[in-house]
This record gives sequence, C-alpha cells and structure tokens, in this order.
Amino acid sequence: MYKKPVLISILLFFFYSKQMYGQNDSNVLGNKYAYKSYIVPVSLIVYGLTCWGNNGLPSSQLVYEFRNNNFNYFKTPIDDYMVFAPCAIMYGLDLFKVKSRSDLINQIVITAKSMALSLAVINVLKYTTQISRPDGSADNSFASGHSAAAFTLAEVLHQEFKNKPWLYISGYAAATSVASMRILNNKHWLSDVLVGAGLGMAATKLVYATHKNRWKLGRNLLPTLGSNQVGMLYKF
Repeated sequence: MYKKPVLISILLFFFYSKQMYGQNDSNVLGNKYAYKSYIVPVSLIVYGLTCWGNNGLPSSQLVYEFRNNNFNYFKTPIDDYMVFAPCAIMYGLDLFKVKSRSDLINQIVITAKSMALSLAVINVLKYTTQISRPDGSADNSFASGHSAAAFTLAEVLHQEFKNKPWLYISGYAAATSVASMRILNNKHWLSDVLVGAGLGMAATKLVYATHKNRWKLGRNLLPTLGSNQVGMLYKF
C-alpha cells in the first residue's frame, strides 16, 4: 500500500533536516523553540496519514461525502492563483519598504529553496504512492502540491513578519482557502491537503534554520514605487 513509501519519504525528509541542523549554528540546536516550532506541521502530517479512508474524525471519506452532498457542483480555478497570495503580500510589503527579517535577495533565495524542497518531497510521494484523485482524473493525488506550495509561501511570510500577526495570519488564511478549494474542487482528499500543508511548513522552517545570509546584493537592490512606475533600483 501507499503507507510504506510515504513513511520512507517523510523519514528521509526529517533525516535531512537533522543533518542540516548538525552542519550549522549550534545555537539552533540549543534553541528549544526550534523543535517546538515543528509541532504544528508534524501534527498535520501525522493526522493526514491517519485519516485515510474511513479512519479519523473527520475522515477523508467523511469529508468527501460531505463535499458531494453539499458542494457537488463546486468548481473554481481560483485556487491556482491564490497559491501565490502570501508571496504577493510579502513582495508588496517589500515594495513599500516595510521592515522584514531578510533583505529582498535573501527572501527570493529562501523562497526558491523552500519551494524546491517541499515540492520535491511532494512529487516523490505523488509518483510512488499512485493514489487516485477523488474525481478519478489521475493517480497522483497524494500529496497536494497546491497545499504544499501555499503553506510554504505562508510560512515564508510568517518567518519574515513574525512581529506582525495580522500579516502572517492572512497568509495562513489564504493557504487554508487553497487547501479547502482543492477538496471542494474534488481534486484531493483531506489526507492529501493535510500532509501537503505540513510538509510545506516543515520545509520552510528547515530552510530558515539552515540558511546563511551570504547574498549581499539585496542591500543595494531596492524596490521602487513612483507615480508612473514600479520597478527595481540598484544602488551603487
């Protein structure tokens, strides 16, 4: 069944996480919060793995039946675009020079690394588990790439603006909407979106824990906003 490759993939992901911690600042290892911060993503992954079929409350099957009974004709492409909402919020704030944890270049690098890691794990799961989508359109349902991407970007927004809860909460709200619409569009099971969300958050936390700000160009590359133009300014 699908559980064996799933568990192997996730164990490898967290083994990689441990190795990366070991190669970097020992203060990260000494920071208890570094481990506590994984409680939410790990909980999502664990519940996602246990609510398959008729297991769990609510189970994937129960949510599927609720969707069919109440939203059988629901269909929207909005989830394809809302995935990027947290990223749009972050770069919009950069445009207006709102102070963030990282400069622009490092934000771009961190975002790229986080997306690459989370989607790499997701794609391994998709093509090793071969789980059918609820609508029967393909055999790559597990786990949800949309949910992973949305929660990856929401976690980046969270890490960059930890002192502004109303900002990162809006990012998580957008990501949750994406995951919900994947179910309502009959493209994913509950287990798919939960595991995807957890992996996206965990991947981003790992990247922030191991990233070193070696990219200095961001200090001189600034977003600009004028009356008739929007662009980037390189300061010599």
